Amino acid sequence: MSDARRIYTHHPEQTEIDEVLGQRLNAAVGTLNADGSVHLAYVIFLYDDGRFLIETSSVTRKAQNVASRGRATVLVQGVASTGRNLMVSAEGEGRLLEGAEAKQAIACVREKYMVPGALAGIERAWGPIDDVCLVVTPERWRSWTGTLLEEAAVKELGDDYERAWLPDD
Repeated sequence: MSDARRIYTHHPEQTEIDEVLGQRLNAAVGTLNADGSVHLAYVIFLYDDGRFLIETSSVTRKAQNVASRGRATVLVQGVASTGRNLMVSAEGEGRLLEGAEAKQAIACVREKYMVPGALAGIERAWGPIDDVCLVVTPERWRSWTGTLLEEAAVKELGDDYERAWLPDD
């Protein structure tokens, strides 16, 4: 196996994937537009009971795309406690929850990200707007980590590897 194939097919452990999916991170959700192109949006999410829950409004393109085509992909990038940076992608069925079921799911998503004292105010502000919950049930998973690629760079550059990156502005 070539070094490139070995590096780009190096997968994280399931425990690392589960840990990253439990973190308070943004995810990118991709849905299919009518012309076959992909619509991407950053979202907050909850991965629970084998599915992703994503708060949104029924007027958003992602909600309309899921209602029309029933497919979505979620991509999450995070760092596991092992120190490994990894990406997790889940493709699958997308559907919308509405009404009381949506409100309950949305409350669970918000509880992951917000302090309890802010939840009532957020509900008053966002509740009338975000009226549906996008549910993605994964059928296909992909995951990868740049660990071996980073190790190759560190081997070559040593301590200079950290200084090789431009600073954030």
